[in-house]
Amino acid sequence: MKQFKFRPSFLSLFLIVSIWACQKSTSVEAGGIPHNADTTQPQTTPSTSETGVCIGNSIIAGHPWYYSGLETNWLTRPDSPGQITYQLTQLTKFPWINHGWGGQTTVQIRKRFLRDAIGLAEDVGDSRPNRTLSGTPTYVVIEGGVNDIQQRIPLSTIEDNIAWMASTCKQYNIHCIVLNSVGQGNGIFNEDQLDNVKALNKWLAGGALDSVNVTVVDINSIWNSGTLGGVSAYGNDNVHYSPLVDTADGIHFTKAGYDSCANAIYRVAKLP
Repeated sequence: MKQFKFRPSFLSLFLIVSIWACQKSTSVEAGGIPHNADTTQPQTTPSTSETGVCIGNSIIAGHPWYYSGLETNWLTRPDSPGQITYQLTQLTKFPWINHGWGGQTTVQIRKRFLRDAIGLAEDVGDSRPNRTLSGTPTYVVIEGGVNDIQQRIPLSTIEDNIAWMASTCKQYNIHCIVLNSVGQGNGIFNEDQLDNVKALNKWLAGGALDSVNVTVVDINSIWNSGTLGGVSAYGNDNVHYSPLVDTADGIHFTKAGYDSCANAIYRVAKLP
């Protein structure tokens, strides 16, 4: 009697492969991020899309409501509603990356600027990967100064750092947007520090960065009055902040305030 040998048909092989693929997909979905997921990889964006990066201190990061992926060393961490980068992504329909880091001065932001804003490989020495972007962005938003003033870093140093970052953007053909400085409420700043906030903003409003094609966006007026007026030399005391500011510390915005900042950036910079 001739012995029968089983030969798998094409249909049976297809069914086996399909069942295996469904089981693998289900296991990842059920557990969220797979155990071997690498959360330290640079954030990637479609090669055909425009991209944007916001770099700065806790105002960019979104404190106290949110900490950026760069701060937590989870570079692919998504932003959330009520953060500047999240709202810019909704408005422009292309991705914006949050590279804010709470408490940093313009000295520290400048140190990591080539890595976190331009997209170059750079060892900054902060335990983060040497590359945090997959390429050079189309737009960069720069914010900083208030922590410098709190730490009594000279105004000339702040201006030099911002000017260097802005000129570096021009060198790499990046559209650069600079936000002016908020102050600190709740009686934290003395009169000299408040004068430095006003002087820095007056310097920005006076066209100091016009030669490198920078768009300056006034978020201090949102912080003070809640209005979206044009850039001005401020005559206020930087204490009577608007309802868009978190009254717990008098410096950070509410979620609605961060949305207002993003809307101002979008409108004043005429983003697509």
